[in-house]
Amino acid sequence: MAFLEWRRFTFFDVQNGADNGKIAECLQDTNVTVATSGNGQVVLCDDTGWAHLISRLWAITSFKAYEITITQAQQLPHDPYLVTIGDDEPGVNPLIKVWDLSRTDRHGNPICVRVSRAVPSHMRPMHVTALAVHENKNLLAVGFQDGSVALYRGDIARQRSGKMRTLAETGSSPITGLAFKGAEKLFVVSRVSVMLVWLSTDRCESLDPMGAAPGCSVLADKHRLTVATNKAIYCYTTEGRGPCYALEGDKVALNCFRSYLVITANEPAAKPGATTSTAPAARSHHITILDIQNKFIVFSKTFDEIDAVITEWGSFYLLTKKKELIYLNEKDLQSKLSSLFKKNLYDVAIRIASSQHYDVEGLTEIYKQYGDHLYSKGDLKGAIDQYVKTIGWLETSYVIRKYLESRHLEPLIIYLEALHKKGFATEDHTTLLLTCYVKIDQHDQQGKLKEFINTKDKTIDFDVDVAIKVVRQVSVDDALSLAAIHKRHDCYLQIVIEDKKDFKQALDYIVELEFEDADAYMKKYGHRLIQHEPEDSTKLLKLLCTDYKPRSKPLVDETSLSGGHREPDRAAPDDYIHMFLSNSAKLIEFLEHMVAHNPECSKLVYDALIEHYIHVWVKSPESEKKEYEEKVLRILRDPEANYDRDQTLIICQTLGFKPGVLYMYEENKLWRSQVSLYLREGQAEAALAVCRRRAALCPALWLDVLWHPPPAACLPELLHVIDTEKLLSRTLVVDCLASHSAYTLGDVRKYLMDILKNENEVIAREQELARKYRGEGERMKAHIQRIQREPVVFQSSRCAACTKLLELPSVHFLCQHSFHKHCFESLCESECECPSCEAPPRAPPPAPDSLHARLLAEPDPYSVVSEYYGRGLFNKLTVVTESEEAAPAPASAPVPAPAPAPAPAYGAGAEAKLRMQEGQSKQLFVPNAPKQIAPKGSSVVPVPEGRMRLMEQQQYSSSLEANLTRLEPVHTKKPSPFASPRAAKRIVLDQPKTSKPPVTKLEGSNPFDEHYDESKNPFADEQGDDPTNPFAGDDDYDSNYNPFAKDD
Repeated sequence: MAFLEWRRFTFFDVQNGADNGKIAECLQDTNVTVATSGNGQVVLCDDTGWAHLISRLWAITSFKAYEITITQAQQLPHDPYLVTIGDDEPGVNPLIKVWDLSRTDRHGNPICVRVSRAVPSHMRPMHVTALAVHENKNLLAVGFQDGSVALYRGDIARQRSGKMRTLAETGSSPITGLAFKGAEKLFVVSRVSVMLVWLSTDRCESLDPMGAAPGCSVLADKHRLTVATNKAIYCYTTEGRGPCYALEGDKVALNCFRSYLVITANEPAAKPGATTSTAPAARSHHITILDIQNKFIVFSKTFDEIDAVITEWGSFYLLTKKKELIYLNEKDLQSKLSSLFKKNLYDVAIRIASSQHYDVEGLTEIYKQYGDHLYSKGDLKGAIDQYVKTIGWLETSYVIRKYLESRHLEPLIIYLEALHKKGFATEDHTTLLLTCYVKIDQHDQQGKLKEFINTKDKTIDFDVDVAIKVVRQVSVDDALSLAAIHKRHDCYLQIVIEDKKDFKQALDYIVELEFEDADAYMKKYGHRLIQHEPEDSTKLLKLLCTDYKPRSKPLVDETSLSGGHREPDRAAPDDYIHMFLSNSAKLIEFLEHMVAHNPECSKLVYDALIEHYIHVWVKSPESEKKEYEEKVLRILRDPEANYDRDQTLIICQTLGFKPGVLYMYEENKLWRSQVSLYLREGQAEAALAVCRRRAALCPALWLDVLWHPPPAACLPELLHVIDTEKLLSRTLVVDCLASHSAYTLGDVRKYLMDILKNENEVIAREQELARKYRGEGERMKAHIQRIQREPVVFQSSRCAACTKLLELPSVHFLCQHSFHKHCFESLCESECECPSCEAPPRAPPPAPDSLHARLLAEPDPYSVVSEYYGRGLFNKLTVVTESEEAAPAPASAPVPAPAPAPAPAYGAGAEAKLRMQEGQSKQLFVPNAPKQIAPKGSSVVPVPEGRMRLMEQQQYSSSLEANLTRLEPVHTKKPSPFASPRAAKRIVLDQPKTSKPPVTKLEGSNPFDEHYDESKNPFADEQGDDPTNPFAGDDDYDSNYNPFAKDD
């Protein structure tokens, strides 16, 4: 491609004297032999052996590097090392020196860290023409005039590091350029060829038999070698020659700046006769800057002879022969774009912005302006291509409005299709695109809509549902095809069922779907399908709820063939029961199939099956009812049937299915309802049969039959059971029978005679018991009179405990039992009761284990709990004990005085006071606790109920005992204030033993005679109104009920 065809722009501004003449002042009359840059500085070497280091602030540092001249130099881009080649003496091989610019000697000059000879292959002195240093500082290549190339391996900063060898097959032509491509490859350019050397194998490959002049080759972008010849510019890679750009001219130098290629060429000499001067014409160079990526010229201008092209600090400088430094300042991107916009060069602006990584919003704006420019010129398709590039950033309505107003649908379709491909289309865009397709097909018959529907281009992303909706309004078949292609099952079934009314096709389509989809769409459309295709729909549901497989899949899959087990796909039949409500026969068929294949169905399945069996039973003729009745009872009697008994009972009652009602009554133990049903239908014998079977668990069944008047023939058995089991009082039975006029006296004569006979027997027994108790009462009264009025003689001569002869002291009881005192004290639990006459000890409370065992075994657990309560199992014992750590009282300490005697247990309100005291504290009374408070260091233990009753008997006596005269013993001790009056009945004799038995005379009088103090009688009639007497206002008191009242 010739550069003459490339567009030319001026994107650089020229500024002279950028260094303010500092370089010219430093160099003076010397000539620059080589220029290099890197690591933030510029290095200029002259023909006198001096090297000049220039900083960014144009501060120049010079040092003498060689004695004669410097021919080659290279500054590493990221390290402070400068590699130079020059001559210190004539006629010998040049020296390679490596300078460390970060260190200086005492004179301020950089330190030379390595010096070695540049020796060619034939070891003769030879001029060096090329130098290349790798960035890793381990490779250094030197090219000589004779075409040989020396390669140094090792650290270039160390004096004795590495080895040198000469590369083979590099030719004999002078080397003009060297460039490393990685650490394994080296580009070698000579006057006659371009070669690639593989450093690991020393293999040399010729890329082009055409070479270049010194300085006319450069490695651009670190990947591609660019070589300039007089006719063109060639690009090379490791695989061979690349693109070529025709540009004639005598090339002097080739440099790379950013993405630009800088070409320095000699300006052609002026034509003869153009000037009359005889002086030689001044030499000049032409600078051309190429943008290879975008393929246009960004700068072109002629300058005076140029010694060096410098690129550092992100800037571009030219050093002329006259030591003038020219700065080429690149314009900013916005200035470039503005100048291009003025010329309507939007395509160039886009290429420049893209190459310089312009932001997306800026590029979008350029595309928009370019599209607007093309649209204004009438290039609608070209404009739409630019608008397509703005998708995602530019508002789509801006473009759509333009083309809708002009009614150009084809470019709009292109834009809308691109919008769908990039995934930015909405429902409205899809609708608009399909509408455009429809309009074009109507006018031009292009078939755009069918092409869009049948396209297999997966890159077009659009809302299929909206597309189907739009196409459905135009063509149902096309919409159906679109739904089938994109597997929109819901839309497909909706079109088939609602528009085409082809229910058979819908079922065939569902059978082909996977289980999840088939289940979902049968739930949605199953009701309508069952209405129009009940047979096929029922078959599909049977398959769906047992073991579903799509029709297109093989019956045996790979899992089964490999020996694995596949869980069958099955739906829940509960979800489809409501669809059969208008077709009970098909529902029964479906449910029977489900129960047969899976007996563990849910309650809903069994309940629905029973209900619809009964519905069909109701509507069936008498000849077919027996069949459905057996089916219902078979399910009800099946122990594995999982149906709701309550709901089934309600259904049977509602629909009048008597066998089911009776069976459910029996299962739910509703025997009374069963009896009531039999009695309502006049089946008294069946009701009595239920009573005979279940009366042991529910005796009230006989009474239910009685209240509902049974036939007279059933009365004898009924009345006999009621009377035997004592289910109802005879009076109520007679009242019940008398309330019904259907019965006669003859029907109940035997029952009444039995009642009267039993009553007479009861009266006779009661009278006999009354006479017996009356006689016993008379004998008890006579005994009491003897005890009170006659002396009692104790004639016992032996102890009732040890059967030995009595010795004093002894204890005698009115029951004629006598004891030694020590025997009595060792046996007695109470001082007031005879050990021999004392009631036998109560059995200990049973263990809790036996209680639980009896509760589980006994039919009436409440009676067991009552029994255990009476035996004191749940009582608490409270016992107050003195502290064991309490110090014992001294033997000489006097006995503490007893506490004051309690209030007498007789008089007005005595019994009420006793009842009040029964609910108070049940703690034991101890001498050191007058208020029954546990002393310090004592523990409180609940007292059993029996013990409390014994203590009450010790503290109190009945009103009869309170008025008895105490027996006076021979030697009496001071009575305890806590002793019961019954203690007077015990007599202690301390007299010497005599032959006569001790005789004690009762003293005292009858407490109920005339001298008795009525104020001590709690039942005496008081003359005055006592406000504290709770019975004062009771006028209905009958004195005949008082056993202590005087007889008139």
